[in-house]
Amino acid sequence: MRDEHASLNGTLEVITRAAVDLVPGAEHADITLAVRGGRLESRAGTSELPGRIDDLQQEVEDGPCLQAIWEHETVLVDDMRSEDRWPRFAPRAADAGIGSMLAFQLYTTESNLGALNLLSSAAHAFDARSVSVGGTLATHAAIAVIAAQREEQFREALESRDTIGQAKGILMERFSVNADHAFGLLRKLSQERNVPLYEIARKLTEADDRPAG
Repeated sequence: MRDEHASLNGTLEVITRAAVDLVPGAEHADITLAVRGGRLESRAGTSELPGRIDDLQQEVEDGPCLQAIWEHETVLVDDMRSEDRWPRFAPRAADAGIGSMLAFQLYTTESNLGALNLLSSAAHAFDARSVSVGGTLATHAAIAVIAAQREEQFREALESRDTIGQAKGILMERFSVNADHAFGLLRKLSQERNVPLYEIARKLTEADDRPAG
């Protein structure tokens, strides 16, 4: 899991650095991912400022990044000091040094959402070209997130298959039954205990690996 996260973060860092280099007006960038429980994770920030702005939006439960993520749209803030759409967020963001902001929703999946966030200390820093170039980079970021998620799901599926296979082998040896019967025992335990079959198999294999007392 750590290797996949490192690989994804490396890809996202390339995108956020490119955003600062290529998007007119961008001084800072990060990618925000909505993870389990609706919590936000700031990834690949080009400085500490984007993460602080993400934390602020989580604290007040409002802001352009959240709107981009949940409303599936691109959000432009021309002048944070005079912004009135997020009264709990905008004044504090302006005090933190944000003059303008541009947030793009990442089109990943319904359960895995995110945004590419671009920040500037100047008001009215972003124009139509900023929106165009930033949108292209957001598409690349979304593709990278989807690819990483699919790789993780594939690895988890392989791990699950191997673990269930090991558990079947343990039951076959212990009770002198065939593979189908062993799988039936696992499935029965899963249903009776209301625990996913993989978890039953994992606990069985872990118990079998413990040295005899």
